[in-house]
Amino acid sequence: MKIYRKCLAIGLIILFVGAGFGAGFETLSCDANGPYEGNIMEDIEFDGTATGGSPPYEYFWDYGDGNTSSGDPHPTHNYGNAGNYTVILTVTDSEDDTASDNTWAYINAPPNTTVIYGPNSGKPGTPLTYTFTSIDPDGDDIAEYIINWGDGPNETITGPFISGTPQTKSHTWDSQGKYTIKAKARDVYDAESDWATLEVSMPKNKAINIPLLLQKLFQRFPFFEKILNQII
Repeated sequence: MKIYRKCLAIGLIILFVGAGFGAGFETLSCDANGPYEGNIMEDIEFDGTATGGSPPYEYFWDYGDGNTSSGDPHPTHNYGNAGNYTVILTVTDSEDDTASDNTWAYINAPPNTTVIYGPNSGKPGTPLTYTFTSIDPDGDDIAEYIINWGDGPNETITGPFISGTPQTKSHTWDSQGKYTIKAKARDVYDAESDWATLEVSMPKNKAINIPLLLQKLFQRFPFFEKILNQII
């Protein structure tokens, strides 16, 4: 009977101790803390967290574009192409238990190169009007067109505008010469297109050779020379 009671007491102690340890143990879990957004070749900072299990933790990231990294819970990564990428975080604790969490990274494509339409020559002091159009591959709105006329600081046409909607702006060159119009589009997610260019010329007025003109005039109308001599 004493042996039975002793065994029962030991069993109860083990049961209570085991229950206590079990109540304090938390299963390993992790969080990739997405989703993430960015533009092509823009560094994105990822943020991984882990709880439970047996620290310390080892972090492994799969960015969904064929690239991976390990060790850092807060790595940075950039994507060379637009798209929606599945990102997987896997955490391993000191007991080799693992946990995973999935999220995604949306990478925005920049607008297409702006098309500049308008005259390629004009007169100094006379305003010329140009049309600027860009299409965003993602269908995002165009936030603004950035324009440099070649004779001063940048100007903008501020939106937002529906992708592919032409926008117009006029400019006057005060001096003779050749100018390069440059323009690019920026979408509402701050992705910018490449610069587009258009060459514009403000030609000089043709010089008039007065003596030569008079000689030709006198040859054709001799009496003009007599009249001119009398006036002089």
